Amino acid sequence: MYPKILKSIALRSPVFGPIVIERDRLRQEVAQFSVERGRSVPELSGVMNPGYCHCCRQQTVFEIKGSWLRDQYLCSNCFSIPRQRHIQHVLDTYFQGWEEKNVHESSPSNELISRYCASYSSSQYFEGVAEGTFFNGVRCENLESLTFPDHTFDIFITQDVFEHIFDPARAASEITRVLKPGGVHVFTAPKHKGLRKSYPRARLQGNQIEYLLEESYHGNPVGDGKALVTWDYGDDFEELMNSWSGSTTTTYIIRDRSLGIDGEYLEVFVTRKKGDME
Repeated sequence: MYPKILKSIALRSPVFGPIVIERDRLRQEVAQFSVERGRSVPELSGVMNPGYCHCCRQQTVFEIKGSWLRDQYLCSNCFSIPRQRHIQHVLDTYFQGWEEKNVHESSPSNELISRYCASYSSSQYFEGVAEGTFFNGVRCENLESLTFPDHTFDIFITQDVFEHIFDPARAASEITRVLKPGGVHVFTAPKHKGLRKSYPRARLQGNQIEYLLEESYHGNPVGDGKALVTWDYGDDFEELMNSWSGSTTTTYIIRDRSLGIDGEYLEVFVTRKKGDME
């Protein structure tokens, strides 16, 4: 409250008024520079803008909570983050009627997609639990050896999962197998700028993990909350996905603050199985 009062007084002052106006102008330029670079800077924490959220499907206010927009640019209503809003924007825009399809999501961390889809199912991977069985009400599935029959799903969704898989080629092939003809794998994964060739960071040797590079972890909705990063993906990621899946991958990328979509690693990838979707 007091900063607003002081600013109002300063704006009426012939000495401080121009200084405050110039400060605000510079802040706007910094904000615009941040948009163009795809990230905010610490000074922008607390910046808000109105817009439409595809996750909660209503007008809302988006707020920057920190310098890493990918995880800290939140919808004030559903608390979604940019990559979640982008993946649902892609579904709503390019796959209209997806809510009536048979959808499976691997390793979801929220209910943002399930709330709209009647034929929705999900799974997590639990170490030591038999695949295809349920643990605490959640189905256990390993993307490298799915237990679903061929041609089961119209849409298969993974969000920031493929960078944690030891054998992504096997996983991509398995996802394609369980998709119906014309079905799509809609997913996100960090694709690193300036990295020409993707490479593994760790691999399995029997039951032991061999670390090829320094260990790196992301958050995990199950287990101890940590997920080992096993691959760093670069410019050849789509080419790899095409060869692994035997299908064609399309990349979607936008930056639009009116949709709450801004930050790093915003790509949404869609791999479509050959054939026509029903």
